[in-house]
Amino acid sequence: MGAFQGGLTYRQYRVNQALPPKWQKKIQDGLSKHLAKEIDPNGDEDRSIGWCNAHFALDTSISLEQCLYNEYIVVGMRIDTLVVPKRLLAVYCEREERRAMQELKKEVLSRYERAEIREAVETTLRTKVLPSIKTAEIVWNWETGYLRFFNTSKGLNEEFIELFEESFGLTLTPEYAYTLAHDPALGLSAELLKALDSKEPKAFVDQDTLIDTLRGGL
Repeated sequence: MGAFQGGLTYRQYRVNQALPPKWQKKIQDGLSKHLAKEIDPNGDEDRSIGWCNAHFALDTSISLEQCLYNEYIVVGMRIDTLVVPKRLLAVYCEREERRAMQELKKEVLSRYERAEIREAVETTLRTKVLPSIKTAEIVWNWETGYLRFFNTSKGLNEEFIELFEESFGLTLTPEYAYTLAHDPALGLSAELLKALDSKEPKAFVDQDTLIDTLRGGL
């Protein structure tokens, strides 16, 4: 589910700082320094996160001009993961252990020998396994400062916040009913806002009602 197809599920944020007069260069520099990159199979990295074209994940030569749609900046966040499947690793390790035992004329390999084999096999398999690619779209209204991240995973949202703040030197505040109430555009009085600060969070459905409803459906 994303910004362009399927159901619209997202988390909304507010950018806490106003953009400077020449903000275009600041945003372009942030994008360029944190573009998505392929994982080197000969290295130790197994996860990579960066910016990409919101319409085509493999396009990482993006410019701000490509991402601008009137008052919106639309960009993709791409997450690459390179992990050798456990079952595949186990099968090839077993083959190499059998070969080593035959060569060394041993019935059992030591823990050190097995670890050495595992490391060598995993290094070889990393060059043959394709990384998985996951993407999420970001739609940012640079005029109002509101931003939508089209993924509701807690982990991905945390990684998005870290990438955004590191890229652009701007901080984000998640939007909830409480934060929306403090938006000056709503025009709520100081008395109402003060009263809101003293209220305890409350669920729309209390626990007993929810349990009774669930039991009734069983």
